[in-house]
Amino acid sequence: MGFDVTNDLFANHSWYFRNALVRANYQNVQKGVMRNSEYLERFFRNLLLGENNELRNRYMVVNAIEEPAGVQMQQVDRTSTEQPAVQVTEQVRALLLALSNGQLSLKSLMEKIGLKHRPTFLENYMAPALEAGIVKALYPDKPNHPRQKYLLTSKGLALYNEIVSRQ
Repeated sequence: MGFDVTNDLFANHSWYFRNALVRANYQNVQKGVMRNSEYLERFFRNLLLGENNELRNRYMVVNAIEEPAGVQMQQVDRTSTEQPAVQVTEQVRALLLALSNGQLSLKSLMEKIGLKHRPTFLENYMAPALEAGIVKALYPDKPNHPRQKYLLTSKGLALYNEIVSRQ
């Protein structure tokens, strides 16, 4: 196919490649763990396109949050004709659609939504979503972590799926 590929990357990063395959295929909605092919894409971009993305296993750590089982079952068992359990503002709705099934930094989220004023974004979009338990931080104990990203919780994913199914 025209790519100049060697086995060196596989040899040097075999553990990373294995973990990236797992992260790309593992999903546990009840625990808020979503499939994420970002790490596998980094590996293949390095392999095929000659990019120099940092390949570190520690970036793939899953920080799933525990939620009461009753809340999860209520959200999973709802039919599409029912109203969402949480009232979603237009701002939070935009945030849900921007995040969908991925992990994004604040900057990326703001760009995707089309905002430039960080304080407004934090106050009107992120704060309500975090308080409602719809969105969570990848590193909740380290809000200023250099690789901080945000993703949907199982509650947020259920709301996202409802919104998408109604469109």
